[in-house]
Amino acid sequence: MGKLTHQLTDRLTYYRNTVVRLLQDYYALKPRLNSTDTVKEYLVLDKESDNYLWIRSGWKGTQRVQYIIFHLRIEQDKIWVEEDSTDLCIVDDLLQADIPKEDIVLGFHHPNKRKLTEFATGNDTERERAS
Repeated sequence: MGKLTHQLTDRLTYYRNTVVRLLQDYYALKPRLNSTDTVKEYLVLDKESDNYLWIRSGWKGTQRVQYIIFHLRIEQDKIWVEEDSTDLCIVDDLLQADIPKEDIVLGFHHPNKRKLTEFATGNDTERERAS
């Protein structure tokens, strides 16, 4: 394995581990639901597809509940924050973990608006990382 490939592998492993650690830490903070409640919360950490979710699913009376609390994914060597329905500010925690802004895509923003932020746009045709 070449040095550049090794560095990329190490970086992606660090990104995966950081995302998993943050979501597990957040999930541990959640209030415990009543055991009779049919709405459950699940942490889905798929390192093969690089999708990381915290979801709420079930039934509340006759109403179906399906809710994404967090969805992060890793694609194009970047962390895509697709959903953050909390006030925990996962982007701030990613930055505190020394993940550079140019490796974080705010996927919840429309692609045309991402270029107005300080973060990566996710456009794989542009050079966002200096060689």
